[in-house]
Amino acid sequence: MPASPLLVLAGLLAVSTPPLASAGDDGARASSAGETTGSGGAQASSAAERAAGEALAVARRIQARYDLVQDLSADFAQEMHLRAGGQVLRSRGRMYFARPGRMRWEYETPEVQTIVADGEHLWIHQPEDNQVLRAPLEQAFQSQTPVSFLFGLARIERDFIPRLLPPGARGGVLLALEPRAEEGGALGELVLEVDPATWDLRAATVVDPLGNRTEVRLIEPKRNRGVEDSRFVFERPPGTDLLEAPGR
Repeated sequence: MPASPLLVLAGLLAVSTPPLASAGDDGARASSAGETTGSGGAQASSAAERAAGEALAVARRIQARYDLVQDLSADFAQEMHLRAGGQVLRSRGRMYFARPGRMRWEYETPEVQTIVADGEHLWIHQPEDNQVLRAPLEQAFQSQTPVSFLFGLARIERDFIPRLLPPGARGGVLLALEPRAEEGGALGELVLEVDPATWDLRAATVVDPLGNRTEVRLIEPKRNRGVEDSRFVFERPPGTDLLEAPGR
């Protein structure tokens, strides 16, 4: 699952200057301005608190539903939108998930590629390059990285700042998760799309600091049907080069 993201938010504050007034009016005008500013600040604070509360409530429902998923299998469709040049890369395949921290992604088009997380290591096999990359799972997906939630390695309330977005074009509930970074640097943002009736995960989108966006949509997912443990065992094909990710 590619990408690691951060959404940068900016705000503007407009200040108007009142007309000149007599000295006698200064106190009244200052008092009135203070009351108006205070009222506006309180309203803004109240609205922000309500929005944060609603986002947290949605986050807890998503987490509770996701905690019930012990295994999952589905076809998937992926779109990677590259900001530079506006290129869109599309791929399809099959995915499997099982707790704790095990996944398998079998990319079928446009290029064959297999990604396996066996609970301890992450393996990436690229047949066309005749090579396999191996990295410790916790190094590849620390709790502060966006996709760590999908691996069951992170929890929304503990590791992310949730933000509720307007409903998606397909009617799904959209929740943005910004990592609570303990170290400097842009880690990225994850946006979850869930079914408003069941709270099941429909899709996940990652937007990286450069503006590249990767969306993975699940197709006809099957939950808690049982996934064979053999799906998460990777055996390096004979003759392939093994590349080890540097340790921390």
